[in-house]
Amino acid sequence: MSQSFCSRCKKETEHNESMKQKPSKYGKSRKEQIKAFLDGFFSGSAASLPGGASLELTERYLVCTVCGLQTLENHGTEFQ
Repeated sequence: MSQSFCSRCKKETEHNESMKQKPSKYGKSRKEQIKAFLDGFFSGSAASLPGGASLELTERYLVCTVCGLQTLENHGTEFQ
């Protein structure tokens, strides 16, 4: 947990970190899902997290423990 300013509470509060999967750039059809699988399969596991998710496919959020506001905090080139 870390201290950060919450725009909803208007003060410094405790925040937790949360990682969520980004929405897929591929469609919902079977053909598009196969494309998504192959793209992930051939992108390699060199940049994978322990949970199996790649940093390119995840977004980092800070969540206020007081009000629950989620703030997107993708800093650095690994989240681009």
